Amino acid sequence: MDQFGDSPSEEDPLDENERELLRQDLVDVETLKELLGPRGIKGVLFYCADCEEDHYLAWDLLKGNLQELLEAGESPVHEPAFDPDPEEYVTWDYARGFLDGYETLQDEEEEAIIAQLVDVLERRNWDSTQIGELLRAIGIESTPEDEGPVAE
Repeated sequence: MDQFGDSPSEEDPLDENERELLRQDLVDVETLKELLGPRGIKGVLFYCADCEEDHYLAWDLLKGNLQELLEAGESPVHEPAFDPDPEEYVTWDYARGFLDGYETLQDEEEEAIIAQLVDVLERRNWDSTQIGELLRAIGIESTPEDEGPVAE
């Protein structure tokens, strides 16, 4: 089964792993809507083998379809969007790649900020125990001796 196409038959209900993947997809759709919506991207497109054409799903419609698949075990009947502008839609793979890159950049920026904080504290003669206690107090499980700070 893919996220947007074939749904399981009644004899093949969603297992817990598939349900967890759908829950993560729902979170991802909300995040993608927030990140890509302001850039003029209205949703995703996917090729439907049944219809032999592309389907364009706006973020809210995609979210609704995923929610229904999660709750009922099957996707709602789908119809092609009315005269969509293909420039306003991206493939799911593109959207996921964008999100992965965005999350990686956020992680790298957070690590750089933590490294700067540790550097400033070391220059102020804080020892590694004090720095580690401060980092843990603000929710960062790391010590200066670690290979690199890791945020929770």
